[in-house]
Amino acid sequence: MNAPRPADRFLDAARQAADAAHPGDVTALLTRFGCAGLFARLGVDPPVTVDRAAHRLHQLFDVLLLERAGEIGEALDAAGVEHFFAKGVALLARVYRPGDRVTSDVDLYVPPAQRRAALERLGALGYAPWAERDQSGPPALRSSLALGRGGTGDLEHATVDLHWALDPVDRLLPRSDHPIPRRLWRAVGREGALRAPAPEHHAALLVRHLVHADFLPVRNVLDVAYLFGTMPADAGVEYLAAASELGVRGPARAVARLLAREFDIDRPAARGTGPMRPRFLARLSLEGLIAAAARANPEDNASITVRRIRRRIATLGATAVPRILADVFFPPPAFLAWRWPDRRAGAARARHYGQVVRKMLRSG
Repeated sequence: MNAPRPADRFLDAARQAADAAHPGDVTALLTRFGCAGLFARLGVDPPVTVDRAAHRLHQLFDVLLLERAGEIGEALDAAGVEHFFAKGVALLARVYRPGDRVTSDVDLYVPPAQRRAALERLGALGYAPWAERDQSGPPALRSSLALGRGGTGDLEHATVDLHWALDPVDRLLPRSDHPIPRRLWRAVGREGALRAPAPEHHAALLVRHLVHADFLPVRNVLDVAYLFGTMPADAGVEYLAAASELGVRGPARAVARLLAREFDIDRPAARGTGPMRPRFLARLSLEGLIAAAARANPEDNASITVRRIRRRIATLGATAVPRILADVFFPPPAFLAWRWPDRRAGAARARHYGQVVRKMLRSG
């Protein structure tokens, strides 16, 4: 008998969460998670239905997104710029079909030394940086830059997130001093027309994204499950090695154990050996993650909140406390100047502390 599809197990857990968070409306929850289209296509029972006109637009947008990524890849190849695509657009090329999963932009990764060359090629294709206030932090700290190309309609707009480094998971504010490991670059291959990481490396990168977003983008668990299904049987060792260099070995082990237990997708070496710590990782469950994501404010991983601090410490353990709290109480001057450009340094810091105090008081 064939093992159930990852989507079937995810749907069972989502239905349980929907009973509590969205009484009986699992479609609303899956739509919020950005993956309702997948379940509508698979024909689950009872069915998940989506608006047909909106879904066709979604499919068309995905097709155009793949075309734009292919165009970018060709331009970078012609210029000799090392690069790969990851997350949504690369998953669309490997494990999903257009319309399955909401993908709003193109995640493009380049080495720091080739950032300028990549920006020149993107500029030649019509992509320009977003306004400074809409970026992910001040230039001195950020590890990525958002660029857009306009058009006359929604389908013609395109956004590229150009990454040249990775924000640290044990910080709440951006930093640019964590390069993409060479291990990932050495194994970049092709997914159709796109350069993409090896499945085991891509899975580790998605676990890192899960940790950085406090496990709120729970559809990434489904993404990792599908990637695990494409991994060679002996790729678990490489998955954990990449996760170690990405700073998420413990969470990567916990996710691998979750996939083996709840999805019946097992790569034994990916689970590692020995007990899991901290407790949050040892108790990781699909129902628990989906229920927490259903209850959370969708924007809760975009600003410093008490809930976010608690979640990150629970995920990483006590060793992460000093660096996390340093961002709360001693944010870099560059961040304060970017966040409040019309205030002097002392006034900006006072404004920051005022926000911290208010958030703590609201948390009870």
